[in-house]
Amino acid sequence: MGLLTLGGCQPTQRVTARAVGWIPGLHASAEAPEGSAAQKTVKTHRLELNLRLDPSPVRLSETRRIEATLLLSNRSSRFVQLEFPTTQRFEMLLRDANGRTLVQWSEDQAFEPTPGVVGINPGEHLEYHATLATRDLQPGGHYTVTAFFPSREDLKVELPLEPRK
Repeated sequence: MGLLTLGGCQPTQRVTARAVGWIPGLHASAEAPEGSAAQKTVKTHRLELNLRLDPSPVRLSETRRIEATLLLSNRSSRFVQLEFPTTQRFEMLLRDANGRTLVQWSEDQAFEPTPGVVGINPGEHLEYHATLATRDLQPGGHYTVTAFFPSREDLKVELPLEPRK
């Protein structure tokens, strides 16, 4: 396994949804006000997993896809190393109220079975982008977007989504 340290990463001031690992005890905050990006916060210390969905609110008459940004920030004073069993670094799912998966981001992606390691220096972050189709969504329905790292159960955030007409 090789070590990949990302240089040139900049800390961000735009924190929209947080989920952090290694320490039990989660704290959650409410959804964003009308007109802002969808957000939710679940946090501990050391790492922050930020999920931003745009547009928000989702108006199905105007929106064919949702742009999702996943930001993993090292808020500690120590280097953090994450190990991955393949070249896939993250996953995003869009599920209905019954838990049925409607969209799986990785479904049309190609990954190699090569293990890897990603390192994040203090104050730096990794940013991942995904597009989620809205074709199976119904106005007024209750959905959940889940973003996580396949090798890490503790780095996961879920955000409710209720599209409009």
